[in-house]
Amino acid sequence: MGPHPQELEGVAWIWDVEVDGPFRGRGSGRAAMLLAEEHALARGYRALALNVFGFNTTARGLYESLGYETTAVQMRKELGTL
Repeated sequence: MGPHPQELEGVAWIWDVEVDGPFRGRGSGRAAMLLAEEHALARGYRALALNVFGFNTTARGLYESLGYETTAVQMRKELGTL
């Protein structure tokens, strides 16, 4: 966790959240996010932001259940050979 890459004032950025397979579904990700929120608040941040892959519905569900909202959507189109 650190400052937002776009230097948004008061917003901390979570660079990566990963839970090893055997520990998934046991509340480890939720506990890590809640700890990150406490850590950010204690350091004067007013918000946390992160990226999540669109296909990662489990992680998206976790973040949404914690109150995180979608603020951007990145799109891509695969181009065939010319």
